[in-house]
Amino acid sequence: MKQEERKKHTIATILEAATACFEKKGYEDTLVTDICRRAGITKGGFYHHFKSKQDLFLKLLDDWIKKVSLRINISEFESDDLYQVLISIPKKLQPVFEENKSLLPLFLEIYLKSIKDHRLKKVVVKSMKMYMDFFGYIINESIKNGVIKKVNPDDVSKILFALTIGLLMQGLMDPDATDWGELATKSLVMLLK
Repeated sequence: MKQEERKKHTIATILEAATACFEKKGYEDTLVTDICRRAGITKGGFYHHFKSKQDLFLKLLDDWIKKVSLRINISEFESDDLYQVLISIPKKLQPVFEENKSLLPLFLEIYLKSIKDHRLKKVVVKSMKMYMDFFGYIINESIKNGVIKKVNPDDVSKILFALTIGLLMQGLMDPDATDWGELATKSLVMLLK
């Protein structure tokens, strides 16, 4: 195995081990030692690839955000029926949330931690802004095309993000209470019509 391939393999192994540890113990209670033990590497090996546990977690968060982004095909927003495209977003994202449901409590834990951690807050706010800008773009286009009522795109984007976090929390607390993707779609319809 070439050096670059070994590096990629080691990073993937560390990320898998960290994911398992974070799922089991949460972010705060997971130690770098736990991750190293599970990955079968030394602390030196860990710190060769990541500056800190937080740095590693930010990589996991970034990878997850990329997965979510890939589920939303921007070319669909050139459709004549922007309203249908817009309200289809929850159903498209639902599989990503279901595939990663064991990590969702961890992401919520990090959002809470970011309130006091300024470095983490910058990353979390950046990811929030990316999604709010995305929603704002779709909402603006929908308004221009007369697909939805005239609303303040920035406000609606913030509401959509807050709705997403709220539905995630409810879904984690009581996963069988309802079809959370369907409820998200109904919420969008109520907000935009």
